[in-house]
Amino acid sequence: MADKSEKQLANVRRASLFSNTTVRPLVESLESRQLLHGFGFGGFGFGGHGFGHEANTIEFDQAPAAVQTGLNALASTDKLTAPAATQTVFLGNSNGVETYSVDLTGTGTESILTVDQTGAPVTAATNGSVTWAVLNGTGTGSDSAAASEITNIATALSLTAPTDTTNVLVKTASNGNITYTIKLPKSSSTTTTHLRSIVITVDSNGNPVGNQNIPFSAMPTTIHTALNTNRPSGATALDTTSTQNVKVRTHSGVTTYSTDFTTSGTTTTVTVNAAGALTKLPSHSSTTFGALSTAVQTEIQTLATANGVAGTIDSTQTVDAYDEANGTTIYSVTLQATKTGDTSGATYTFNLTISADENGNPTTLPRDAGGDNSGGDNSGDNHSGGGFQGFFGDHFGRFDGSSLGGFGFFGFRRHGH
Repeated sequence: MADKSEKQLANVRRASLFSNTTVRPLVESLESRQLLHGFGFGGFGFGGHGFGHEANTIEFDQAPAAVQTGLNALASTDKLTAPAATQTVFLGNSNGVETYSVDLTGTGTESILTVDQTGAPVTAATNGSVTWAVLNGTGTGSDSAAASEITNIATALSLTAPTDTTNVLVKTASNGNITYTIKLPKSSSTTTTHLRSIVITVDSNGNPVGNQNIPFSAMPTTIHTALNTNRPSGATALDTTSTQNVKVRTHSGVTTYSTDFTTSGTTTTVTVNAAGALTKLPSHSSTTFGALSTAVQTEIQTLATANGVAGTIDSTQTVDAYDEANGTTIYSVTLQATKTGDTSGATYTFNLTISADENGNPTTLPRDAGGDNSGGDNSGDNHSGGGFQGFFGDHFGRFDGSSLGGFGFFGFRRHGH
């Protein structure tokens, strides 16, 4: 089984499209690995715009200098041979962090080393669980702010209260941020709700995160105040007992809270962040290649040439600008590339999307959606189990999907651990 799995994994790696999600950074040795299968609602790795291929690998010598330095340092620390100039580097962009990963083989070991665009090591997120008694207690593993908010949301959504033995999933991100996810059943069915369970996710400060619709009454006081304070002139402030939904959305490491106010027949959406400041949602706009900075133009042209795009990119070429709303903007251009088949020798053309951030670092579009434990939409319109199932997929195996928007079902883990 191990030999077969290794061959399958090798076939995945030989493909030009390695993943539509961030390559999981494992700064440790990996022994024999096996392919895992798993998916849930939210675990389908639909990525990007769903068109053409995406350039999500580069050669080591094409990586930014800081990235090369950081990866070389990690290789040295792990007593591995430094990456060769042509070593494949896998690009990732998740939770607001652009990552660069190499797969290096040592004596009887295999390691995946990952750094961010500054060359700093990126550690793997860790997943675990505690009981409700622990989270809602006072000892190690407790978090009163998180437990209180979960209780508020459960009450507002008419969910069955957690018992001492109810399982709470705990995820610690690479930046140290902790989120708690719990799945609770409806206390009673109604004619308008058919879901038997709802997934709730909050952070360690008691702020709802992920993708959820939560009644205004269950939101933290800071968000209550901020939404009302920034309502349009003439609009009535929402009462703290209001059942109007607030849309909670987490993208690229930023969580926003949005609700509508109507005055004189005009509806205005107000969006704030966890600190209570007015903020914007991630957005797309269009520009031209000629309007980009020299650093971005140079990077995109270099990658285009390396990936089979003929000639110089026209200055009028349309470029998609994706503002992540976290201070980073990703510029993506789709071009026609030509390649020769590995075995047939035949040439073929395809659309290739190449991306770089505002500093000229090669990257991919954000992959925050598929398989994340962000929680589902609690509006009753979508299966809220997505984040819950996605957590287990992430916990027991990495989801690597195709940038073509295929199922994210390949993953691997160490045997015997």
